[in-house]
Amino acid sequence: MLGPYLSSLLLVGLAGGCRCGAERQPPRQPPAIEARDATGAVTARVVPGRPCRAEVEGTELLVGGRPLVAQFGATRWSGEDAANGTTLLKNGIAVARVHARQLFDAEGLPILRVLEDGSIADRASAIVRRAVAAPDGGAVAIGGTTVRGTADVVLAAMLTAPEVAPELRAMVACHLLLLEAR
Repeated sequence: MLGPYLSSLLLVGLAGGCRCGAERQPPRQPPAIEARDATGAVTARVVPGRPCRAEVEGTELLVGGRPLVAQFGATRWSGEDAANGTTLLKNGIAVARVHARQLFDAEGLPILRVLEDGSIADRASAIVRRAVAAPDGGAVAIGGTTVRGTADVVLAAMLTAPEVAPELRAMVACHLLLLEAR
């Protein structure tokens, strides 16, 4: 009695063909954010996601989060969220804090501040650069550097800040992108 029933199922299965996962698409890789200098060389690259992948001036970090965590050689980076921003720790010691378009040092003094008009101020509050988002929203120009894949002037300014160590810039960029993904 099961013979004809199983034969019918077999014929239906063969007629329909086995797709066996052929319709499944591989996970889409988020578009990368790249900073290129005036010569076109890539100086920084960040791929949003979990983990966030950042390479800044040859320093590569895979940043997980929330809470933020990354390993660079023997150095362990982490982040602690609070009402006054996210404190970034290097081997358990606070080295910086990100809050309200600003990057502060361990003592709470501003290292870098991005103003509403895209002006970028240094420790002495002097305007050192200006970030301008392209009208199409696909890039930000900062001096001779172009950051493609974002219109976020704060992200672009922090990612390209020469006054900040590469691994800290990578942590800040991933912090901003992981906040955005929440």
